[in-house]
Amino acid sequence: MSRVDVRTDTVRFLIAAAVASAIYAGAVVLVFRASPSTRKGLWLCLAAAVLCRVPLLLAEPTLSDDIYRYIWDGRVQSFGFNPYVSAPGDPALQHVHTPVTLQTSYPALPTIYPPAAQWFFRAVGSVDGSVGALKLAFVLCDLLLILLLLRWLALTGHSAWRVLVYAWNPLVLLEVAGSGHLDVLGAMLLFLSFLALSQRITWLAALSFVLAVEVKFLPVVLAPLLWRRIRARDAVVAAGVALAVGAPFLIGVTGAPVGSLPVYLQKWRFNGPAFAAIEYVVAGRWVTLVPAIVGVTVAMCVRTHASSPWAWAWAMGAALLLMPALYPWYLLWLVPFLCVVETAPLLVWTQSVLLTYVVWHGFTGAAEWQVPWWAQVAEFGSVGAAAAWVVVRALTRRGARPATALGGS
Repeated sequence: MSRVDVRTDTVRFLIAAAVASAIYAGAVVLVFRASPSTRKGLWLCLAAAVLCRVPLLLAEPTLSDDIYRYIWDGRVQSFGFNPYVSAPGDPALQHVHTPVTLQTSYPALPTIYPPAAQWFFRAVGSVDGSVGALKLAFVLCDLLLILLLLRWLALTGHSAWRVLVYAWNPLVLLEVAGSGHLDVLGAMLLFLSFLALSQRITWLAALSFVLAVEVKFLPVVLAPLLWRRIRARDAVVAAGVALAVGAPFLIGVTGAPVGSLPVYLQKWRFNGPAFAAIEYVVAGRWVTLVPAIVGVTVAMCVRTHASSPWAWAWAMGAALLLMPALYPWYLLWLVPFLCVVETAPLLVWTQSVLLTYVVWHGFTGAAEWQVPWWAQVAEFGSVGAAAAWVVVRALTRRGARPATALGGS
């Protein structure tokens, strides 16, 4: 897949993705059905996971050009400018550009990425402002996430082999090592919060949670899962850290440092049939808050199961399902939490979402991306079928339980 340019050979890319997903599905079934006792085989499989990342790490990112914006945001900070008011297309900033940053899309708009992401861009850019360096930094976050997942599996008594549900996921390989997407940093911090909360290390849970939110705002819907599970002192300290992280970006900004995020929410539409239906019925600018409201509502409903990964996954999944723009890499936030059977529909989604890259077929750049109806039916229909399977499986198991006789022991 590292040798296929999706922009010029979309069909071959989709065939390769389908083959990868089929192999991955077989591996997942084996992992869930059996728990091999040998660790040697597991380490070999993890070594294979690392090796699979190498050719994608060395390849040019073709699925997305977001990484060029990341590099611009880091570079413009090193020159003393605020990325929330400094657009790449500003004639006064042409001396800041490099051949890499000139590839940044939407040059008329300032950044949309929150403050913690900006610090990360600046830190990596201060060492090496290249695509390869930033992709390598994201892969290191990716590998650290694997270690965190192994730790959680060991602490909870689950088979360590379930780490392959994350480590071998084609979506993770493509969007992290291949495209270099920021979401893996947020997912790593969010899973660290989940792990710390399960071990009652509340200061770490609170701190890593607010940093994850300041990488991208999506996980804010999970706040109810932390409610009354962390000490007030830890929450106050974490809030203070969040303010400190964002404070330097308030210079020259009116209000909160969000850059062109409001423009993104109001105008960007991609692969969001559920949101399109809602927007058709409920007009108005506040309709973009619906995904967050639904995500928070689901989190409140499952907050008694905050120690279970499925509670975190489904709350975020509900919010993502209703997003006005749903790009494949957004699902990276879910993958670390998909190592339990209850999240099977979301795991299927991480594969079916790759169908959206069909938009590159015949794309000329003259119009916005439009996902074909059949691709959306296949993407979300497969998720629905998997959800039906989970429900039937649960009902069947409940009906198969032997009844206890009255007065029996």
